[in-house]
Amino acid sequence: MYSTLQAANQIGIAKNTLLRWINLGLIEEVARDWRGWRVWSEEDIHRAKAFQKRYHGQPIPRVGRRPVPKAEYARQAAQSMARYGRALRRTRGGRL
Repeated sequence: MYSTLQAANQIGIAKNTLLRWINLGLIEEVARDWRGWRVWSEEDIHRAKAFQKRYHGQPIPRVGRRPVPKAEYARQAAQSMARYGRALRRTRGGRL
């Protein structure tokens, strides 16, 4: 029997990750001892490892950002600042 920290170390994840998986219902709740602490069996750890392998088995696709040319960035920034200035003048009665 293992504590939650020992189980997490054997699985290779953080203790909080393991607890989050339980709270989200991604893995089944495990038995508890007389104090109410979770007690992990070898089978529980094996199930959590299998879930981790399925959950993290696929690579996460990366979304590439297209680079914005400096001139375009400067134009967008100037437009944004002008909009902010107009809004500020309206709230302050025409003065900055």
